[in-house]
Amino acid sequence: MKPTRVAALAALGMLLTSVSVYSFTPPGGVKITADDSTRAGLVAGTDTGGKPVENSAILSPSEFSAGTTLHVDGRLGHTKISKDSRGETFVMLEVRADPQKGQARAPVNLSLVIDRSGSMKGNRLRNAIQGASAAIERLNDGDVVSVITFDARTQVLVPPTVIDSSSRARVRNDVQGITLGGDTCISCGIEDAMIQIDRTSGRVNRMVVLSDGDATAGVRDIPGFRAMAQRARDRGTSITTIGVDVDYNEKIMTAIAADSNGRHYFVENESGLERVFEAEAESLTTTLASATEAQIELAPGVELVRVFDRTFRRVGNRVVVPLGSFGGGDTKTVLLKVRAPTDREGLQAIADVEMTYRDLTTSTDSRCSGKLALDVTTGAPSALDAVVEGRANRSETASTLKEANDLFQAGRFADARKKLEERTQALQSAAASAATNAPAPKKADVDRDFAAQTTALNEANQQFASAPAATATGFGGAPTPAAAPPAPDSHAGKAAMKQNASRAADMAF
Repeated sequence: MKPTRVAALAALGMLLTSVSVYSFTPPGGVKITADDSTRAGLVAGTDTGGKPVENSAILSPSEFSAGTTLHVDGRLGHTKISKDSRGETFVMLEVRADPQKGQARAPVNLSLVIDRSGSMKGNRLRNAIQGASAAIERLNDGDVVSVITFDARTQVLVPPTVIDSSSRARVRNDVQGITLGGDTCISCGIEDAMIQIDRTSGRVNRMVVLSDGDATAGVRDIPGFRAMAQRARDRGTSITTIGVDVDYNEKIMTAIAADSNGRHYFVENESGLERVFEAEAESLTTTLASATEAQIELAPGVELVRVFDRTFRRVGNRVVVPLGSFGGGDTKTVLLKVRAPTDREGLQAIADVEMTYRDLTTSTDSRCSGKLALDVTTGAPSALDAVVEGRANRSETASTLKEANDLFQAGRFADARKKLEERTQALQSAAASAATNAPAPKKADVDRDFAAQTTALNEANQQFASAPAATATGFGGAPTPAAAPPAPDSHAGKAAMKQNASRAADMAF
């Protein structure tokens, strides 16, 4: 054999070996009960006790699946990108809690934070009390509950109390005694609730904050509330926010929920409060995992362009995204836009993914992992993955709803209408592309994703951005003028903005 051929074959062998090391080294995908000091001694397929464990399934270099109690699907936006292109693609994680384990019991530490300012008079306060009582009723014996009320100041109505046959009735009676006060200090309520939550350890923490007004005392700016929410999240507490009627500050309430990995609810009719409180208590008592973090280690040369919709921190090339707790059936997503090097052909490593969490079904610290890579080719790039396309569009649709709200509030009705219509057209084009490229098992999910976004945009348009068409049956044959959009400070206008903010919060989750 000629020396040149030998050299070529040797080089090819080295290339294949390097690709194999990246793609086929078992990435973990395992449940580990040992601490980091023993991880070096673990072998793929076993834990420290010698028991079999689950490895992640490598579906392709650009896709993996891993996990048990929490299951993570990782995928790239593209399987192939062109050599010498900009190299932009997406990294997406979809994390789901096993719904079959939804009856697992996790000890609960719930703090109810209730606005008792003057605007809560009448049915609002009565229904808030009923809702809080319903949540307390849903808790199980052994769970802990605290109740804080606030106006310009706070009152710890119920300090952390273990629920049992005698204390449950006593707590409900205390809640029935909530009375009205003065101004609204939302931050005061959150700060005192965190003090009460921190008095109990070893449980799943949740704070539920209800208000019908704007912050008129204490912290009043969104960055300040974001910082508070992030501190709560870092201490293991997610905050669910409930906005009642149409005069609360939806920007503050959605920011608190988003930055603490909580949910936001808009309750236009206070009669719906009991249902929301019950849903939160039910979700909390079936929590399967807590302290969840997704860690994405970007490969050398891969640049981070954007993290969508979630708070994160950087540690060198590692992007750490906290995801909080998961109840049975919960799904949360992580989406990054990255730029990969494209100066040479072949398989390009993009990211090592590791997800860590506290598995409450087994009381162990668990982790699962996988690797993602794509092909740099001289040919045409692959189409954008349909699942990733739906999630990326969801972020853009959420941004459009919030931007349309700002335009509407400023009285720029035509601009708000134009913003929604442009987004609807872009969404239709993206939906057609995704429908063509979606794999059969994912097609129904992708179709539902785009349909939900379209519905949200259409309803926003109908609610405040477009007026009914003029008719030709007016007096004397003259057309009847088109009805004007609702005023931003009217009940209908405020309700439309609150609904849009709630939809946007859900899309970004």
